[in-house]
Amino acid sequence: MKILQISHNYHVTGGSDAVFFATTDLLQNAGHQVVPFCMDSPNNLPTQWSGYFPKGADTKSQPVGDALRYFYNLDARRKLEQLIRDAGPFDAAHIHIYHGKMTPAILPVLRRHRIPVLHSLHEYKLACPVYTMQRSGKPCDSCLSTGPLTSLRHRCKDGSLARSAIMAAEFMTARMLGDVRLVDRFLCVSDFQRRVMERAAIPAQKLATLHNFVDTSAIQFQPGHDGYLLYFGRIEKLKGLETLINAAAQAGERLKIAGTGSWSSQLQAQIKGQSNIDYVGFKNGQELAHLIARARAVVVPSEWYENCPMSLLEAKAYGKPIIGARIGGIPELVREGVDGFLFTPGNIAELKNALGALDKNCELFGQNARKDVEARFSPTTYLDALLHHYRCLKQDRNEQALQPA
Repeated sequence: MKILQISHNYHVTGGSDAVFFATTDLLQNAGHQVVPFCMDSPNNLPTQWSGYFPKGADTKSQPVGDALRYFYNLDARRKLEQLIRDAGPFDAAHIHIYHGKMTPAILPVLRRHRIPVLHSLHEYKLACPVYTMQRSGKPCDSCLSTGPLTSLRHRCKDGSLARSAIMAAEFMTARMLGDVRLVDRFLCVSDFQRRVMERAAIPAQKLATLHNFVDTSAIQFQPGHDGYLLYFGRIEKLKGLETLINAAAQAGERLKIAGTGSWSSQLQAQIKGQSNIDYVGFKNGQELAHLIARARAVVVPSEWYENCPMSLLEAKAYGKPIIGARIGGIPELVREGVDGFLFTPGNIAELKNALGALDKNCELFGQNARKDVEARFSPTTYLDALLHHYRCLKQDRNEQALQPA
């Protein structure tokens, strides 16, 4: 198949970019042809397709022209039209992140060329104008029942009325331009996210769940550990780190915390003088791999609506039991009493009990965790499901009359 992959960045700045490149590699290694369509940037990796990459809005300096481009990117529409004419035809277009840069200006182009459109949802943009479903440091779903203008009343974007108004306006403009109507299928990374999208009035028949995947071929499962618990990821209060610190302190558990973020200084202040808790800062590559491999278990104590955290899947690939908060998509990834335990978010007592229960089952849970990743979250499982969606959409497009763009 020939797939057009669309996203903001042709370089990695976050999780959605990593998924974009991993999906590209997966398809190409299976013999499919992939053509990228991303935003122009000096940080991009080299590619023969860079001449087709459009300019995006500069949301920092915010000149008038870029303000208009934030809502409707005419350059993206023109460049995509030229790419399709030069490199097409395509069997499917797979969109990742595109709001605010590509904008829905690209969607009628895809429809006009009879290209089926699949959109992988990496956040909550179609349900929440500010993407996060957070307000004042807590999970929030008010917009699902009262509409996007609720974000203005609560100043959800950085406490700013102006910024919140811009994002609400972009949300409503994108909806009018077809960010739901002109997409054939949305891939959610958790059943929880899919249910949220149904509440956001996305037609249920357009929604499907496809969890992220982990390539275990380069991760060797080695039983054994050095006794410590591990948290790795962004250092933010909504990640539940305060709850984790208190539980580890009360239980006397050894805990290592790796990562960086806006809550780093508060974290260091809270663990000062606690010899059993060690903040090791940002780690990646072999250092992070060794840290995970030698942990007794990995804790995911989030207090916001996580979807399908890659840190959790990576930990299971290393054969690590998971202690996870019962929130968002986390319960879909942890099998209670089989490869880990769940606890109520923010509940220190429940987290302590889960840590204690782990001692009897640590080695068996680790083996079960690795087997689960190989069965449910492998590249092969993901690729088979993804190709099934592509083929179904292509068949539907061939059989059904096109709706006007």
